[in-house]
Amino acid sequence: MGLRNKRQPHAGGHSGSTPGALGVGAQVVVRLDRGRYPDAVADDPSGVIVAAGELQGGALYAPVSGRETVWVVEFDEPFYGLDGSGPHASARVAQSSLEAAPEA
Repeated sequence: MGLRNKRQPHAGGHSGSTPGALGVGAQVVVRLDRGRYPDAVADDPSGVIVAAGELQGGALYAPVSGRETVWVVEFDEPFYGLDGSGPHASARVAQSSLEAAPEA
């Protein structure tokens, strides 16, 4: 999967955020929870955070416990879930399942 042009990440609208900080515009990789699908061969999808999500409910393949931050991620390529669902253009993803994408 190719990564989009690198955008300058910022957290919560604050300027001067640290590299690797998550926020709208950050390029990320979604680390999928493979606990229920250990034999799945799908790659972890990459994309860009386009909006803050809600602090309740579920997220992509991982329930949100407590008041965890959830981000809306638009995928670089249509994503098919480990369960075969999709294609998905975007999803709500818990922050604990995200990491900053490596530099291109």
